Amino acid sequence: MKIYRGYKTELDPNNKQRSALFNTAGAARFAYNWGLAQKIKAYEESGKRPTAYDLHRELNILKKKEKEDGGFPWMYEVSKCAPQMALQNLDFAFACFFRRCKNGGKEKGFPAFKTKKIGGGSFTLLEHIRVDRSRIKLPRLGYIKLKEKEYLPLDGREDIKILSATVSEKAGRWYVALLVEQEVSDPLPIKDEDPHVVGVDVGVKELAKTSDGEVFENPKAFVKAQKKLRMLDKAVSRKKKGSKNQKKALKKRAKHYQKIANIRRDNQQKASTAIVKSADVIVIENLNVEGMKQNRCLSKAVSDAGMSTFLRQIEYKAEWAGKQVIEASRWYPSSKTCSSPGCGYINKDLTLKDRFWICPKCGAKHDRDFNASFNLKNLAGSSPVSACCPGGADADRIGRVKPLVGQEPNTSSEG
Repeated sequence: MKIYRGYKTELDPNNKQRSALFNTAGAARFAYNWGLAQKIKAYEESGKRPTAYDLHRELNILKKKEKEDGGFPWMYEVSKCAPQMALQNLDFAFACFFRRCKNGGKEKGFPAFKTKKIGGGSFTLLEHIRVDRSRIKLPRLGYIKLKEKEYLPLDGREDIKILSATVSEKAGRWYVALLVEQEVSDPLPIKDEDPHVVGVDVGVKELAKTSDGEVFENPKAFVKAQKKLRMLDKAVSRKKKGSKNQKKALKKRAKHYQKIANIRRDNQQKASTAIVKSADVIVIENLNVEGMKQNRCLSKAVSDAGMSTFLRQIEYKAEWAGKQVIEASRWYPSSKTCSSPGCGYINKDLTLKDRFWICPKCGAKHDRDFNASFNLKNLAGSSPVSACCPGGADADRIGRVKPLVGQEPNTSSEG
């Protein structure tokens, strides 16, 4: 079967290549802003907006004109894909804006003009991408060294087709992300007899606790770095606006934010990979993370944990490995229900600050998070089939079951 995968790694450009990267990103940003201005102007005049294809055709005409005549001849210095993809991204931004308006979202998110003050930007290339052991070739940019060797899929493999390369700048560092179409062998079907089921309870204090007894710590990178971030914020505010010293302070602060993001991302990737490798069936919760962020006492900790990203990683890694993912309903009281066999008592008085509790019915002592993971595991029953039967006893507790490519028809169904 074919799957889509992304590979991201850091580039190691020299000074000349760094300037070329900034120029290409600048051309993509210019095309995006120019296209946005054209869309706004056309809508005010006629009530209609030109598409990305219309704007690209007009941009090609302007590229042929001299600068004195209002043309953009300097765009010939960069790859044609960068502005072309920027205009397509603009169309996608408007599509998202209209979808949020239709769904009645609080924040509509009308596309905004981009500025280089918040970073070097990014651009996407589609054609003539080549990957060697320690370098990558990009159109109009040539070969650029990679800091991590033999991570990107090498050019010439029959099972991999490179679709695009997105180059971005963060905190003074340049990264390339490859989107590839990869041919992989069909995953083996899950055994019906005795699949290994794992319930995963995610939280703020610990990133995750599983029914196997595994605890994955939450590094709390942002919370631990708050003192340092306050010092960096003060350093920025005390510099003259627009001065070189302020730019240096902004760059230093950006590097620290990037370090925080890297710590969080590394921990999530390792934890999600370990969970997927350890189980045949994984039961997770459907969390309302945005609703949890509305609690001003928890919002910072919830954002720092990155629970939505962590659960998403479990889902797509399970799909790659041919594992089954079951998503419990967000209304299922996994933490409040006693997980002891034959009990099922629901402790309605349990609060967030209660990390341990004793069941008044059977007397069992429960760790809140482990108890939730045991209850999630029990939702799957003895096999995926029992958890997936429509209209079954567990139908109101299971939000949805995600059947994966390559599984046999009798191993999963909609629940």
